[in-house]
Formats: sequence, structure tokens, C-alpha cells
Amino acid sequence: MILHIDMDAFFASIEQQINPYLRGKPVVVGSRDKKYHTVVAAASYEAKAYGITSGMPSREAFKICPHAEFVACDSARYTHVSRGIFDLLQEFSPFVDHATIDEFDLDIRGLEHIFGPPLELGKTIKKRIREAFGLSCSIGIAPTWILAKLGTKIRKPDGLILINEDNLDALVQGLTVDKICGIGPAMTTHLAGLGILTCDQLKTTPENMLTDNFGLTIGRWLYLILRPNEELSLPQNHPPIFVAESQRPKSIGHSYTLPTETHDRKIVFSWLRMLSEMVAQRARKCRCQGKTIGLWMNSRNESFVRQKTFSIPTNDGWEIFVRSEAILGQKKGIFRPVRALGITLSSLVFDEAPPLLFEQKRREALLIAQDKINAKYGDWTISPAVLAGIHPE
Repeated sequence: MILHIDMDAFFASIEQQINPYLRGKPVVVGSRDKKYHTVVAAASYEAKAYGITSGMPSREAFKICPHAEFVACDSARYTHVSRGIFDLLQEFSPFVDHATIDEFDLDIRGLEHIFGPPLELGKTIKKRIREAFGLSCSIGIAPTWILAKLGTKIRKPDGLILINEDNLDALVQGLTVDKICGIGPAMTTHLAGLGILTCDQLKTTPENMLTDNFGLTIGRWLYLILRPNEELSLPQNHPPIFVAESQRPKSIGHSYTLPTETHDRKIVFSWLRMLSEMVAQRARKCRCQGKTIGLWMNSRNESFVRQKTFSIPTNDGWEIFVRSEAILGQKKGIFRPVRALGITLSSLVFDEAPPLLFEQKRREALLIAQDKINAKYGDWTISPAVLAGIHPE
């Protein structure tokens, strides 16, 4: 069984927990400056009730709910809490995965004799997180990761649900297919064209109809996702996560908004280095490399957006940083104030690796070791020394 934990309105809930004044009020996390081009990083459930969503421009959020409390994003604080939750979860299972900063997966197979039935374990974990951090979470428990994640979606906020063969059909009755992780707008439209609008309709669709319309890989995946007793041919000792080829990312990016504009090159380059590492780490998890590096920087008055394609793909954070420096060099020494910056890796190639020289092989071995340690003990347990004072979101 897989236990999936999704923290409820994570960033906003942390701010409300720290500042009692914010509790019960619509809270928008992103920037206190509502006049400039920033976006909503997170919204409390009180703010969501007005229609405010993550990724929405702050200006639009302010128009929707002008009395909302706008607070600056504190990435170091959220990362600290996320690491604390990860450490707490390791008390329950040696197999814990940091899906995102506010989502966690536990493989709980064989643990019933220690912690009791899965639902009791879920109640215990919810209680421990609330006692330690004052935060609520939604937990889905199921034989597969996708069904466990689906459980958190249909039981938010502060929910707990066990999905198995006995209740699956009733739970998915009338549930739209876009609730399933991995089924995006394009696939939803394609399924709708076949008359498949809900999960129960998908579950009763013949496999050959799905493979005829989506191909063998995706069609087979669509056929299996609502059949928890079927094997998805996954790696041993790993939560059952299946990524169809169509779901491979087209690009991988990270960005950061500084609390204030800065002229300090050291601060800017430190964050470029950190963002390069974050992009590289995600690329390695996806087993891909990229040839094109995109770099953007914003200030109140201007934007700098450039990209360059290189002949050799990479997923090494240092190499991404060096290439970003080369792109920044196109500004010809001009260095203006920076408020926000971001890096993207695109032109991705999967499961392919160019021939490596001896030094490159040593570097690759180092990155593999780093990823293994971080996977076991938590993200950023090991990171470049130059980033000692910088905290990723």
C-alpha cells in the first residue's frame, strides 16, 4: 500500500500558523507588492473561496479580493518545515519520497504489525503532523500511487481515505477524468471525443479501444490506472509511479522572486547557481538531459530574456550554471537591479547519454552519489558549498 500525503494550502497555512492575525482570513502568498508583475505562490482556503488560485497574477488576485492579506514568500521557512515533515515521516517508513515541497509518499507495505491497519497509521500521521507543526494534511492510501494521490484530491482539505477494490467503483462514480494525475487538458479532450468523461466510464472502456486511439503505451496506462490489482511494471522497492511518454516534460524550470530588488551580483549569481542545481536535480529524476538553456531576469522597469542551444545536452547543475553565465554575458557587462530570475532547460532528450570522457565519468558518478544521499536523507542534504547561505524553495 502507498500512503500519499498532500499538505493543505501549505505556504499559506504556515504563514497563518506563525501569525495568528492571519488565521481565518484570506491569505495570498507571493509578494506584498500588489502593483507589480508577481504571481500568487499559494492561497489559503479562505482566499480560494473567492476564486484566487496559485499562478494567478497578484494584480488579478487583488482585484478579486482587495481585503486579502498579501504576504511575501519565505522559501527558507517553507523548506525548513518540509524537511521537518520528511524527517517525521521517516519514523514510520524507511521508504519515503519527497514528491514536491508539500507532497510526500510512503511505501507502507508490511508495516501493519507495527502501526496497525493503514487507516490507523494515516490517523496517527495526521495527528503527529498537526502536533509538531500545527498544520493539516490530506492523506490517500491505495495500492498504487496514482490512486493514493486521487484520494487526496477527493478528500481535501484535512481528509483521510483508503481506496481499494471494495470501494473504488463507488468513489470514482461520476468523477471527471481530469482528476487523475497525468490526464491533462489535451488527453481529457481526446477522451471526451470518445465519449469518456468520467472515471467510471474510463474503467469500463475496453483496452483495445484505448490502445487503438492512444497507442500501446498510453492506452495500456489508461486501462490500468483504475485497476489497483494490475501490475504497472515498475522498479522494485519503489512506489508505483508510471509516467507515460506523452507526460514527459517539454522543459524543466525554476524561478525565484527576491524580497527586494538588488544590485548585488553575488546574491544574483548565488541564486542562479541554486536554480541551476534545482533544474538539474529534477532533470536527473526524469532521466533526461537538455540542450537549450533559457535565462530570464525581471526588475521593476525591464526584463532580460535569452536562450541558447548547445550541442551537448546536460543535467549537471554546474554546467547549467556555466551556460547561464555565458548567456548573461550577452548583456555586455551591463548589470541592472534584479527582482526575479529563472532558468529553464529544454530540448530534452530522454534515456540517452553522449559518450563521456574520464573526468566526465567521475563527475557523473559524483552526481549519482549525491542524488542517492539526498533521496535517502532529504533534499539538499548535500549541495555545493557555495550555496551554504542560500535556501531553495
